[in-house]
Amino acid sequence: MKKISILCVALAILAIACSKGSDTEPEKVTPVDTTTINTGVFMLYNIAADTAANSSNAAKAFYYSLEDQKVIPASQAQTSNWDLAFTGTYNSSIYANNGKAQYSPGYGGPGKGGIYMEMNSGIDGTYYNGEGKPFTMIPSRNLFDSAFSLVKTVNEGLFKTNESIGLDHFSGSGDGWAFYDFYGQQFPDQPYDSVTHVCYNMPRTLVVRTAKGNYAKVIIYSIYKDAPVIPTRSYKPGFITFKYAIQKDGTKNLDIK
Repeated sequence: MKKISILCVALAILAIACSKGSDTEPEKVTPVDTTTINTGVFMLYNIAADTAANSSNAAKAFYYSLEDQKVIPASQAQTSNWDLAFTGTYNSSIYANNGKAQYSPGYGGPGKGGIYMEMNSGIDGTYYNGEGKPFTMIPSRNLFDSAFSLVKTVNEGLFKTNESIGLDHFSGSGDGWAFYDFYGQQFPDQPYDSVTHVCYNMPRTLVVRTAKGNYAKVIIYSIYKDAPVIPTRSYKPGFITFKYAIQKDGTKNLDIK
């Protein structure tokens, strides 16, 4: 009988102790971003890069993850968390994240990315007037969509890791994805201050190997807020509107609907 009583008292004490323990505040857990982007096509508007950028200085580098569809802080440059870095004039120089490439912003990290640009002669022929020259017409958005759709697979041998793709034949650069009108040649009859130092995007598609080794294609419609078809100096730069498709199954199939 005494043994049973002692046992009951012990159980009661244990129950009280457990009750007090349950009153303590649970440990706080930091939420984890579980956003997952699957294979698909995505349209993004007004993604803020360096919104204080101007024509006199290089823009602050802007890092973006196609894999996770989000902006990545510069403090994570030497990680595989980003896929494209936008630097230079108006964030127009685009680098892939490659840890082995000396001039990639991801140098020293685990990134294995690459980038190249697809040019379609048929599409270019409708507006392009030669290196460094104004367009014969401002490309319609339909041309951008056609250029994007025509890229269906990946040519591994074309990938660049150490070089950026930027403004078309500007300041010693090669083929690019935008015409930088330094002198206002595109609209010479307009007020000089409104049409100089303006970027006109071109319907050329960027093919990307992401930092993690998947494949994507990107076409950039505008670097100005609200993506005007015909921008002027009155529009705010530093807001990127683009479309991309990403393949997450490990293949090079970019014919994604």
